[in-house]
Amino acid sequence: MRVIVIGAGIAGLAAAWRLRELGHAVVLLEQDAEPGGRCRSVHWHGQWAVTGAVAFLGAEANLIEQARKLGIDGPGEMQDVSAAQRWNVLVKRKDAVDFGAFDLAAAARHPIVPLREKARLLVALPKLARLMLAADPHDITSTAALDDENACAYFRRLSPTFVDYFLEPCMAMFCGYGEDDFSLAWTAWSSSGRLAWGGQHVWTFRERGAGRLTWEMGRHFEADPGTDLRLGTRVLAVHPDEQGVRVETCRGSDSETLRADAAVVAVPGHRVAALMPGLDPARRAFLSGIDYAGHHIVYYLLDRPKGDLLDTYVLPAADGFRRTGNLRFTDLGNGTTFAHSQWKDHGCRQHAHESDAQLLEIAWSDVLEALPQLRGTRVIDSFVSRQPHAICKRPKGYVRALRDFRRLGPLPHVAFCGDWLSNSTVGQSHWTGLQAAEALAARLA
Repeated sequence: MRVIVIGAGIAGLAAAWRLRELGHAVVLLEQDAEPGGRCRSVHWHGQWAVTGAVAFLGAEANLIEQARKLGIDGPGEMQDVSAAQRWNVLVKRKDAVDFGAFDLAAAARHPIVPLREKARLLVALPKLARLMLAADPHDITSTAALDDENACAYFRRLSPTFVDYFLEPCMAMFCGYGEDDFSLAWTAWSSSGRLAWGGQHVWTFRERGAGRLTWEMGRHFEADPGTDLRLGTRVLAVHPDEQGVRVETCRGSDSETLRADAAVVAVPGHRVAALMPGLDPARRAFLSGIDYAGHHIVYYLLDRPKGDLLDTYVLPAADGFRRTGNLRFTDLGNGTTFAHSQWKDHGCRQHAHESDAQLLEIAWSDVLEALPQLRGTRVIDSFVSRQPHAICKRPKGYVRALRDFRRLGPLPHVAFCGDWLSNSTVGQSHWTGLQAAEALAARLA
């Protein structure tokens, strides 16, 4: 069987890998000049600057297995970065409060939460925990019963402090989300999924971060005679028919129509409907409603040692930080500091039409507003990685809509994969690619 995989992010790469393991020929199309999508990194001033996903959860066994197959799982290749997931929230613009690791129960017990709010939280959490533990960690729709409310609205009735200084800052740090971007259903499921998938450890690679996986997979496919990897190739349309699929492509000024037995569509969910003009109204309605949060990353090389700066500062919207979500600092040991800031979706949309130079100026003003002690610091160099469509939003109603989409059943010659079908972690996005390839191959066997 010949299969066209559209998109060489972590999900598309996983689908291509599994299809090749099953003995099928693959045409792998990617519009960028290199594979990786939102899981890449660049070498900058002697450091690997991650331009998307940073790490993966320890029990995402599919990634450990993928690393083994690539030969990059040896001693010294990976590092445990669990300790780096601890974070400090800058409360009222003056006190950096340690919130430890991401854990709902621990946050509910935190001293910053007033006693009355804490009591309400601790009464509600056991019921929510039972629903979380009953959820299927591989199926986001297993918590659809909770999808009538956004998570922040639900928890704000119990504890405004918890929302302002834990939930919103945490979701903004990891996802770029605003308060209306994630439902109670997704929050409960992703928390239970983290327990099931993640265990107690978070891992990355010493070189290239999580982008090491996609880089190595890209190298593998370049050398694989059974894979036709075409970079810089834009897909214009996908047309399924009774014989298979036709895929219209464009590379530079050259256009070509490819034929295959089937296709795996591995692009961000909000782009799928535009690629499939013949899609039925029910599927089109769901896919057209998918939205993504922006999550720009700005990197700095500072002409000063780290000194008394903390590793991480998380900036809550409640105190006016609606644009920049968090700051991180690493002392390089030579009198300079490697730093980066991450933007929330609100800031990405607010300044969508600004130039890179303008974004860098705005981002540095946010750094100085949060940490005035950095005034006078010379920025040796900086750059911005723009991610306007970084992570799929899961607002109220999304999980139920996804459930209804799945109930429509698969298309005969097309499979879908990507973060919008599960969670946006590296491992779960990768897993959707494996599952899509297996299901497609089984249908057409």
